[in-house]
Amino acid sequence: MKAKFNIMDLLIILAVVLVIAAAGYFFISSTAADTDAEKASGQNVKATVEVEFAKEDEFLTELPQVGDSVTIGVKEKMPAVVTDVHYENAKITAFDVVQGSASTEEIPGQYDVYVVMEADAVDGKDAVTINNSPIRVGDATAVRTRNWASYGYVTRLEISE
Repeated sequence: MKAKFNIMDLLIILAVVLVIAAAGYFFISSTAADTDAEKASGQNVKATVEVEFAKEDEFLTELPQVGDSVTIGVKEKMPAVVTDVHYENAKITAFDVVQGSASTEEIPGQYDVYVVMEADAVDGKDAVTINNSPIRVGDATAVRTRNWASYGYVTRLEISE
């Protein structure tokens, strides 16, 4: 008895071959990605992080001191050491609708405080991490120590070996 192949049999065989080829491709590419991830798991670096605390009262200009051990993050625990503190008068943009102008004015008794910290970090493929927690410019974060705590935004992140 002679076997008969029709178009339906050919389509089924083609589909099985494509499924096997796709499975092989995904298996090989995921193995290669794992190997690349192991190679690029990151290197240990020093991260310099600057956090801005906007429109704070004057007492916060005096509390952060160089050498303070701090923890960055709300839920995350990212240890760091304060290396620099500077501040400037807080400013606000005022708009005059009648004249159609805008001006920048200082807010009395309010300051923008910038705290620069250094921490041991890992420069990974996708992000810089401190204590297995990613940190990025623009992140809203808390910084706290025994003497003070505040909430601000990461404005600068630099890494060095």
